[in-house]
Amino acid sequence: MADEYHEAEEKRNILRRVAAYRDLCNRVRGSSMGSLVFGSFMLAMWNWLLPDAAKFQLYGLIFLSLALLEFATGLLNRFHPSAEGVLLEGFVLVCFGGWNVIREALIWQGAFPGRPNTILIVLGGLWLYKGAQMCRSYMSLARHFADRPSFEHLRWFDQLIREIHDADPRTDPLALVLPTDPSLSIKLLGDTAFIVFPDGEVEIIAREELMMDVVPGAENEKPRCYLSIRGNTLPPFPLGRANWENYLRWKAEGIEELPEARPIR
Repeated sequence: MADEYHEAEEKRNILRRVAAYRDLCNRVRGSSMGSLVFGSFMLAMWNWLLPDAAKFQLYGLIFLSLALLEFATGLLNRFHPSAEGVLLEGFVLVCFGGWNVIREALIWQGAFPGRPNTILIVLGGLWLYKGAQMCRSYMSLARHFADRPSFEHLRWFDQLIREIHDADPRTDPLALVLPTDPSLSIKLLGDTAFIVFPDGEVEIIAREELMMDVVPGAENEKPRCYLSIRGNTLPPFPLGRANWENYLRWKAEGIEELPEARPIR
């Protein structure tokens, strides 16, 4: 039994890593809009504000290259997000911040025309710092996700989450939809429960880490249920028959005797 438990827990750990990497990819995809907007803005500035004579000189070419790199980063992170998207965003910020600092320094030394802009120097320093922090963050992510989930794993996980969101416990004996605060959608697969929160967060726990206890409701009211997840008990909520029967059936698969079943009216 101990070997079976450890084997099942190892499978859950793999699924948790898939869930964590999926969450990372979603955050990278969410940040891509900022890169697309900023890259488009930079391209518009290059096209409309720079004189034609300056567009393909050194300054104009560097500006165009940074704008294209920013826009390409947004596209890549939008349609193919990965941990490397964090590194790419950091690299673009380092390049853009570094170029602004170097340009202002060259203006100050008289190598470029114009007057130094203190605001651009400050912004360039901030972009350099943020970009360096993102590159450092990527190093930590690369160590944490040394074994990456495959695209097929992520696609399977996304499909599972959609099924959990759309499940109806009256027709799906492996589903629970609980009116907790916040509401929870749960899939009961083998000795593992997939808990999906409204914000998309996913928690994967063992059968024994999910407990439900029913107490009778007041007259003409549904019974109240206390849900415990890893020892944390949520406030009581009304429980329907389908949810309770699905839970009892799932619990019965892992123990010799059924949990005590109070009547569900």
